Amino acid sequence: MSNDQPPRTFFQKSVRLTAALTGTGLVLLLAGGAIWKGSVVIAQRAAAVETPAPTEHIAVSVSPIKILDSYQVERRFTGQIEAPQSASVSFEQGGTLETVMVDDGDTVQTGEALAMLDDRLLSADVARLTASRAALEAQLELAKLTDARQAELQKKGFASAQTADQTRLTITELTARLAEIEASILAASVRLEKTVIRAPFDGRVNARMIDPGSTVAAGQTVLTLVEDGPPVFRVGVAPDLINQLQSGSAMQVMLEGKTRRAEIIAILPQIDPVTRTRVVRARLDAKTDLAFGQSGEAVLYETVESRGSWVPVAALEDGIRGLWTIKTIPGAEPYEVAIEGVEIIHADGENAYVRGTFSDGDRFIDTGVHRVAAGQSVRVQD
Repeated sequence: MSNDQPPRTFFQKSVRLTAALTGTGLVLLLAGGAIWKGSVVIAQRAAAVETPAPTEHIAVSVSPIKILDSYQVERRFTGQIEAPQSASVSFEQGGTLETVMVDDGDTVQTGEALAMLDDRLLSADVARLTASRAALEAQLELAKLTDARQAELQKKGFASAQTADQTRLTITELTARLAEIEASILAASVRLEKTVIRAPFDGRVNARMIDPGSTVAAGQTVLTLVEDGPPVFRVGVAPDLINQLQSGSAMQVMLEGKTRRAEIIAILPQIDPVTRTRVVRARLDAKTDLAFGQSGEAVLYETVESRGSWVPVAALEDGIRGLWTIKTIPGAEPYEVAIEGVEIIHADGENAYVRGTFSDGDRFIDTGVHRVAAGQSVRVQD
């Protein structure tokens, strides 16, 4: 059987092409109809949705800008509490410590006995000198009687001038020896008195260094005392601020988180070679329970001439090229946010002193600046 088929006629080809085109058109027509119907449904649903109401403008907190010619910088200097007076008491002579009448922390009064040395040797020395004085006084009395008798005998021609001179010179010698003994007794009595240490002022015992029975040397510290009175605050201040201070004026001192008043009693004339500061001593206004040696801070203020304004640090935002910006509310309603460039001159943690393109009286957003953008319409919070 031959595979040869008769060639298709032009008519047959046209019929087949027409049938193919008709099927494609029908598919396209059906697809177009489906799209149109879907568009109508979407449009109907969109029309059924209610148009949302316009949102209210964001409320912002604003503050006025006040231009100043200067600002004050707080300067703090660390110092410490000292006693009005302190003393390390000791004996002027060595010996055995017999007793100590006080202990650490005890309160003492001026002239109160605090410690005593063994004074038996000194007491014996005073007794010996006293006996010697009595013997010399007896010899002097005898010499005076002899001198009187010699004078009577000399008048009657029974005594020579040499004998009379001898008795007079004996009186002079005994008088001098008696004066020497008196001086020795006085010196021994003073040494005897100095076997007792007495409090030089009203105060408290800070420390007892030696116990009874110990042998102490002259000048060896036995007790340390501090005066019981209003404490003194000692602080080093920068020399450029000394001109603000003077004796008798007040100074603010921060102690234990509280501000206390102190009266300046002295400003030392020379600069400390280590801290390069001038030492200031100020007396606190009342007796307190503060511990001596406790640290505190003297609070001073330095005025700096510079035109600018104070703004909260929270009102600042990063700008370009290292500058900062604040957001202002210029004009009248409706308010639109504007941006002003500023330069920070000084900052203290919560506020910053700045200068920039703003004017005196302008209002700036003082908090929540991240919630709005330049050109955004806002309302001012009441």
